[in-house]
Amino acid sequence: MSYENHLCYFCYETYPYPSCFIAKYNDIWVCEGCEMIIPINNIEQNDECCVCLENKILIKLPTCIHKICVDCCKTIYFGSTTVDPPLHWREMTIESPDWPYDFNDDDDNDIEHIKYEQYHDFEIKHFDIEQKSYVELIEIRNNLIPERPEWMNTSEFINYENNMFNYHTEFMKLEKEWDNFNENKTKGNKTCPLCREKI
Repeated sequence: MSYENHLCYFCYETYPYPSCFIAKYNDIWVCEGCEMIIPINNIEQNDECCVCLENKILIKLPTCIHKICVDCCKTIYFGSTTVDPPLHWREMTIESPDWPYDFNDDDDNDIEHIKYEQYHDFEIKHFDIEQKSYVELIEIRNNLIPERPEWMNTSEFINYENNMFNYHTEFMKLEKEWDNFNENKTKGNKTCPLCREKI
C-alpha cells in the first residue's frame, strides 16, 4: 500500500514517507508528531462519546482517565474544518537546488567552502527571502551584480540562484497558506471537557 499523500487525521499534514506514520486505525492515519500528543494506542472500540453523544471510535485522553470520540478530540486538541487543506510544502514538486560546487566542510581554507560562506553572508545581507517575491529577488540580485565577485555572476551560479529563489518563494507561499488554514480551523482549548485537565 502506498503511503504517499496520506493526510494525518489530526493535523492534516501530508507525510509522503512511511517512517512519519505511527499507525493506521481503520481509516485513521496518525503522524509521529500527533502520536506524541495523542497516542494511537489510546484508541478504543466504538461507544457513545460524552461530548457529542454519538456512537463513534473513542480515544482515551493523554492527561486523564476520560474518553471522547476521535472527532471531538481532533477539534479540541488540533482543530477541525470542513475546508480542504491547501497544498503542504512537503508536496512541492519543486526541489531545493543543490549548491553547485563541491567543498570540504571540514576545511575552512578550502576555496569552495569560502565561497559558500561568502554567499551565505551575502544572502543574509541582501535577500529577504521570506518577504520578497521571485521577481523582486531577481531584480535585487541583478542590481547587485556589479558589487559581487565574478564567481557569483557566472551562468552556472545565476541558474542555481534563480532555482533557489523559485524554491524559497514557493515554499513561503505554501507555508503562509498553511498557517492561514490552521488559524481558521475550529479549535478547542486543549483541555479535557470533563475534568479540565490540560495538555
